[in-house]
Amino acid sequence: MNSTLSLYFILMFGFIMCAAYFFYPILEKRVIHKLASYVEYCQSVSYKMYEEMSRKNIITTIVLLTLGFGAIGFWITRGQGLVQYLFTFGFAFVGFHLLKIYLNFRWEKRLQKFDEQLVDALTLLSNSLKSGLNLSQGIQVLITEMHEPISQEFGTVMSQEKLGRTLDEAFETMMERIPSEDLAIAINSILILRETGGDLSETFQTISETIRQRRKIEGKIKSMTAQGKTQGAILMLLPFALIVAMYYLNPTYIMPLIKTELGWVLIFVMLVFQAVGFFWMRKIIKIDV
Repeated sequence: MNSTLSLYFILMFGFIMCAAYFFYPILEKRVIHKLASYVEYCQSVSYKMYEEMSRKNIITTIVLLTLGFGAIGFWITRGQGLVQYLFTFGFAFVGFHLLKIYLNFRWEKRLQKFDEQLVDALTLLSNSLKSGLNLSQGIQVLITEMHEPISQEFGTVMSQEKLGRTLDEAFETMMERIPSEDLAIAINSILILRETGGDLSETFQTISETIRQRRKIEGKIKSMTAQGKTQGAILMLLPFALIVAMYYLNPTYIMPLIKTELGWVLIFVMLVFQAVGFFWMRKIIKIDV
């Protein structure tokens, strides 16, 4: 019997070692490729926000967040068997993607602020052209008079022109860097009119007025969907509020949910459905104009 068990363990060990030998290079390549693409994405986003982050700092942040969130998941479910490992890996997964989520949030806020400033920028360019300035001089006035981020973006356009690129090429690069529909309309109008000839000041005035009308429609849509957003937030917070309330009102009733392995499984399932519901509801109430 002992010899049979020994042979069994030897065969299992040999199988595991062979699997590790053949599949580890593939797994390592995929992990390294994913991490490299993740780091490059974070670098590109930080570069577009004029806040360059080194690869070392990005990798260090990702590792610390992954280990930190994994430790939190491990600590809150300590002594719960397999659930402990489920929460540890789940929290570590969230920590791994947290830097990307943070950078995307800041980038979206920057784009939103840029779009809000674009109307005033186009009006300023229109008035500058009407006063007799050319387009480059009008952009210099815009850089001086307006705040970030739009002053930074147009400052980059002028810097590229000084380095030898044409103004059209600098505008095309700006359009690739900033995914804004309003900016794309404005830049395409500039490129067409500079090639065919036309009144840029009148075009800027028309575009700014069109954007203002779109902003009014977007404001009405936001006010109409505000109730849905509030209801969604309440539904997201309600389970956590009930758990806290039941913990203080009737601890013996809620303890099986916190002290048992099945309870933590149910909590994990609840968190997954909460995340799915959040993204689903966000997609429903997001209306493009």
